[in-house]
Amino acid sequence: MITHVLRAARERNGLSTDQAAELCGVSGRWYRALENGNSGRHSNALLTKIRSALGLSEEEWLVLYRLVGAQDLPEEIMAPTTNTPVPDRIRTFVEGLEPWGAYLCDYRWDVLAHNHAITRLFPWVREGVNVMEWALTDPEAPESLIRWETDWALPMMAQLRLHDAQWKDDSRMQAVTQSVRSTAAGRRLWNSPNLPSLSYPAAETTRRLRGPDARIYAISFVPLMPLQLPWYRFMAVMPA
Repeated sequence: MITHVLRAARERNGLSTDQAAELCGVSGRWYRALENGNSGRHSNALLTKIRSALGLSEEEWLVLYRLVGAQDLPEEIMAPTTNTPVPDRIRTFVEGLEPWGAYLCDYRWDVLAHNHAITRLFPWVREGVNVMEWALTDPEAPESLIRWETDWALPMMAQLRLHDAQWKDDSRMQAVTQSVRSTAAGRRLWNSPNLPSLSYPAAETTRRLRGPDARIYAISFVPLMPLQLPWYRFMAVMPA
């Protein structure tokens, strides 16, 4: 994942690895190790310098920070040591957001709450289902998700790789990764050179799907983070 982010930023600026290293104030050998994902953890000051030198976007920098940042990660990047129940008010909010579909999941993509509207587009959604496993391993997913590989699978795999690297000691997170990689398609996508650097679905991105009624729907995902539960993600599904 680091390779995708740094290489994309470097090539966007027309830089060789040695030129990027010089701008970052490090040796070419050190920079190549970083870009290859073999460089351990580093200080906020150094990562901020790399961010400035390569012109990393907010999302690219967050990916870099999550994977090679200091041990004292910001609160919004941390995860709980135990599962936290969904507060009643948040559950009520999710369930009541009609007519748009909505669901709440944790950083492992396990669905924790959802409303009725989402089931009209995604009838498989229910509490306990894992969004990532369904989209990347269920044989019906490519039939439902139009341009499955480019518009759905590759962006989701980029997210999975980031969380897999960030939460290596989380047994449930690792079980999701193993489930996805147990399929031939999952293994191929995991190693794809075409993974994007974004680790969340951009709200302005339009995707298409074939609903249970066989109609084609154009939708956008709007990802939000409950400040009370920063390791959860609230996803609203809106008409594009």
